[in-house]
Amino acid sequence: MRIISGLFSFFGCNNQKETKIIATDSSGNVQTINPNELLMTIPTIENTFPDFENKSDTNNLKILEDDWRQIEFVSKDQKHLIDQEIDSITYIFEHEMHQGKDYSTFKNLYVRRLITKPVSLTFEKVQLYLGDAKNKLAGININGNVGQVKNGFSISSQGFNYYGIKDENNVVSVLCFYIADTDVGSEISVDKISKFLKAENLYIVDWVHRQIADEKNVKDFFSY
Repeated sequence: MRIISGLFSFFGCNNQKETKIIATDSSGNVQTINPNELLMTIPTIENTFPDFENKSDTNNLKILEDDWRQIEFVSKDQKHLIDQEIDSITYIFEHEMHQGKDYSTFKNLYVRRLITKPVSLTFEKVQLYLGDAKNKLAGININGNVGQVKNGFSISSQGFNYYGIKDENNVVSVLCFYIADTDVGSEISVDKISKFLKAENLYIVDWVHRQIADEKNVKDFFSY
């Protein structure tokens, strides 16, 4: 989790007492900081984190811990849970935001726990809708964790990157969008996502920005 206190960015820290934290700033200076002064750069994270296995591939998609399940596909059947989660994130924005001169941070964050299984899709369907003849399949590495995500997969297709988790029967329970490497093919990729959302009764949700899109407004979702 990316955390700052005033102008200090923590590159490593350890708890010495419950009432203080010893941290090193970007200049290498050791500072003692009150935990109540810690500020976070994001308003929400996902509670569940994947297991890892002791292997890795150089072609794996590499993501940051903070980005795990931050933009994900969720079944429309779980809309009531999406709304509850977004209401809780909105509370953080309204009551826990710290506005600096040229930055915004948060004194607290909301840990999402309600949606444990966002989707239930066959891996073949995911490849059919989101992939292409030249797509690259690999695993997932998460910064700061040894090995790769167990049962994880990533798909790079026409500049768009997707990742998720599937079981031994190739049933996908977590499916996320990570980042677009390039604008090349983006219109085609957004069109594919739109068809995917409609056919499989899904939303795509950006939790940090509290954005929800279906097949009708997904182009706007990717334009902001």
